[in-house]
Amino acid sequence: MERHSMQTTNSINEHSHNKKVIIIDCGSSKVSELVTLIGDSGHPTTTIKLVESNLFPFEQSHSVIISGGPHLFTDSPDKHQSLMAQFEFLKNLEIPTLGICLGHQALAIIHGGRVYRDIERREFEPVRTLHKHFLFENLPANPAFSEDHCEGIWPSKKMKVLADSEFYETEAIEILSRPMFGVQFHPETSGETGRVLINNFLSWADQQSY
Repeated sequence: MERHSMQTTNSINEHSHNKKVIIIDCGSSKVSELVTLIGDSGHPTTTIKLVESNLFPFEQSHSVIISGGPHLFTDSPDKHQSLMAQFEFLKNLEIPTLGICLGHQALAIIHGGRVYRDIERREFEPVRTLHKHFLFENLPANPAFSEDHCEGIWPSKKMKVLADSEFYETEAIEILSRPMFGVQFHPETSGETGRVLINNFLSWADQQSY
């Protein structure tokens, strides 16, 4: 029985590793680090621009990771509207998804959260985990991540807040009705701590992708 279980798990992992992780580039200068991290995990990737996302066929993909970007939802109502028009695909997306910074905020807005402008944070800061969760497995208590933002989100009842920090009340979320997660910080520039979090997400997605 154990041998059969191991063979089944291996076949799932092999099958899921044949599918690609879709990286959505929202204009971030950190996308190359993201590509390297995911590639090092053994998962093939395809990178697309945010403007291409509404027409992209995600159905046969392993998972989606949405980057940060040099855009502010709070710049103006028009900017907010034009940005969210590019994230329309999130309304129907049903595969494992991780949003980073801007991607995290877009996920939250789609699911009833609100974005606000606050103090700039541009350095490593400890994040307090509020619940035991697979994203933070094999990480120390209050792990430090690289922050690079000046906006945050107020969560809705459609999501669970997984972590906060001294300066922002929502550092990580889980969307309750979809296999979607968001982090306000940047794991791709957070060294080994960020690598562990990305690998935790990809390993979880491996089990969903078959």
